[in-house]
Amino acid sequence: TTEARLYNFDAEGMVKVLKISGDAKPREIATAKYEFVEEPLVEATAAPEQKAPEKQISFTATGKNRIFGRTKTTMKVVSYDDSSITCEIPGVTGTVRWTRVDPDRYFIILVARQNEFYDKSGSAFPMVIKLAGGVPKIDAAGTYSDHGKAAFGTVPADTYKDYLREARGDSEVILRLEINSRQYERALKVVQEWQRRSRESALLYRPPDSPVSLNNLLLLRTVTETLNLCQNDIDLYKLDYSYPGDWISDSYGPEFIPFYFFKELRRRNEARHIEYKKFQELVPMATMAIR
Repeated sequence: TTEARLYNFDAEGMVKVLKISGDAKPREIATAKYEFVEEPLVEATAAPEQKAPEKQISFTATGKNRIFGRTKTTMKVVSYDDSSITCEIPGVTGTVRWTRVDPDRYFIILVARQNEFYDKSGSAFPMVIKLAGGVPKIDAAGTYSDHGKAAFGTVPADTYKDYLREARGDSEVILRLEINSRQYERALKVVQEWQRRSRESALLYRPPDSPVSLNNLLLLRTVTETLNLCQNDIDLYKLDYSYPGDWISDSYGPEFIPFYFFKELRRRNEARHIEYKKFQELVPMATMAIR
C-alpha cells in the first residue's frame, strides 16, 4: 500500500521500471527492450477449433536487469482500449490492467445555435482542447457567424470564446466532455483537415451544385464518430439518413440538423457533461493558447 511500480514505455522500444515509495522521487530499478508481436491470423480454411494466435508483448531485460523477475518473458494481451491494456503476465496470478498516465487533459465542446441567420439556422462547430502545463490550446472548425452571415472554416478565437460559458436559452446547446489523448488526436485530425479544406478552397460541397452546410454535417458526423473508434465511450447518435433510426435527418434540413444532433447528444450524455462552473476550474481561459 506504500509502494508502486511505474512502467515507462518510449517510442523506441524501451521500457523503464520505476519504483515509487510514498512521496519520494521515482527511482529507476530496471530497463528492458519490448516488442509487440502480432502473428498472422489463422486462415478461414483452418479447423473450427483453431484460434488466431494471441497478441503478445515480448520483453528482454538489458544488462543484469530483470523484468517481471526474468531476463526474457512474454505477456499476453487480453484486451485494450484508448487508455489501458489488460495482460496476462507469466508468474502473476490473474490479469493485470495497466492504465496510461497522462499529465495533460483533453476536452471536446460541441456548440450549436438556431435563429441566428436569415434562414433561422445558426452556428455549429466542435472545439477540441488540450490542457498542457495549465495552458489550454483550442482548435475549432465548422459553421460560424461572420458579421451575421454564415461562414464555414476555421472558427476565429473571438467567435469560439463566446461559447466558453453556459448556454443562453433554448436556442443554444453546449456539450462539454472530457476525453482521452487518443480521442483528442483523432478529433483534432478531423478538425485540421476541414480547416485545410476551407483554406485551400477544397470543400467537398460547393454551391450552386450543393449547399455548403453539407460540409459541416460531414465534419460534425466524422468528428463525433472518432470518439468511439476504440471503445464505446460515449452514447452517440448515428447520422445515416436511415429512418426511423435517424429521425433528425428525416425531420430537418442540413443547415438545421447540427443543432438537434448536438441537443440529442447532450441528452444522451448529460451525466458526463461538464457544467460551466466546473469547466472554469478545470480550464483556465486566461492562459488560453489561440490557434
